[in-house]
Amino acid sequence: MPANLADLRHFLADHFSDQELTELCFDHFHEVYRNFGSGETVNAKVLALLGYCQRRDRLPELLAVLEKERPEPFGRVFGPRPAAATDRRVNLNTATAAELRQLPGIGPALAASIIAARPFTTVDDLSRVRNIGPRRLAALREWCVV
Repeated sequence: MPANLADLRHFLADHFSDQELTELCFDHFHEVYRNFGSGETVNAKVLALLGYCQRRDRLPELLAVLEKERPEPFGRVFGPRPAAATDRRVNLNTATAAELRQLPGIGPALAASIIAARPFTTVDDLSRVRNIGPRRLAALREWCVV
């Protein structure tokens, strides 16, 4: 991941107004949005969003959303993200556990589960692996091939 939590906290506070942050959470992280209290500060909202994403292993998704919403400042602050060029994608049917663990949100247990679920005919077949739901699949899709 190109950013640590402090960098993400500063980026969100510096590049999103209160209304924009509320809309971002409504559109992409509705559970966080539902827990916002009236009069909550931007900083409190940022901390709630980061805590939620960290606990639920959704930081890669948050990074993708931030890059899409604010591409120019994102590139300036975090540098260019590695391109998902075909030669850099991980083949789900042939990758080692170590290669799979390089994917966003994939740890040793999930890499082992992916290997056990082979073969895959499409990247979307990852959805049959336990603990890979629609959000994680969306975050992985651009990094994988079969």
